[in-house]
Amino acid sequence: MSFESELLTALGRADDAWDIRASVRRCFFYDFDGAPVRLWDGVGVMKTAIGVGGPLTLPDGQVIAPTEWLGTRDGEGGNVHQAPDVSDDRDGTAPNYTFGLPFLNREAFDAIKADQAKATGRDLTCYHAIFLPHEGLLPATPLRFAWRLKMQNVDFSEGLEEVEGGTIKRIYSASVSARSGEAGRSRSPGGTYTDPIQRDRARRLGVTSDSGCAFVAKNAQRTFKRVF
Repeated sequence: MSFESELLTALGRADDAWDIRASVRRCFFYDFDGAPVRLWDGVGVMKTAIGVGGPLTLPDGQVIAPTEWLGTRDGEGGNVHQAPDVSDDRDGTAPNYTFGLPFLNREAFDAIKADQAKATGRDLTCYHAIFLPHEGLLPATPLRFAWRLKMQNVDFSEGLEEVEGGTIKRIYSASVSARSGEAGRSRSPGGTYTDPIQRDRARRLGVTSDSGCAFVAKNAQRTFKRVF
């Protein structure tokens, strides 16, 4: 069943928003080169209908399949994954967002820390998953694309944490700075661009050159008259 089918099932014959009983959770895919990370705003491992990215092998040999997403909420309602709300960036604002990754395995931590190219310029994608009332995790939860950002850089930290039985465990975490590909674009008034900003957007999107706005500077201080 698709996300849209699940949504229609949740809506039913409801004619008031208060009659709708369904929740949508965010799912995050960090496309680190060789160390993909899939997280979702829930408890436990969620399995999706489609796989995203490649598999991830943990230090103990466990393989996290492309259809498996690790839950980041604890039993008390807290969320160890720090993910801000992302706004519609088509107005040209496109701010920088900072995401806090709660845990990385040592291999992924060392690999990304040693080579920032494994993160810089790669995608951070958010999907939505819908859940009906009193429904547990399904064997194949449908996903719907929400938005995509470009990772700019990653800051790393590690520390010690006491777990059950007094055991000390080393925790590896990261802070990811990401930005939309719409950065530098403006729709006021009527959609305007500058050549340097457009070239920068093209570079971040992987396009070698975009000279479509090279004429903009030539039109500075000119007056145009529309004739009907």
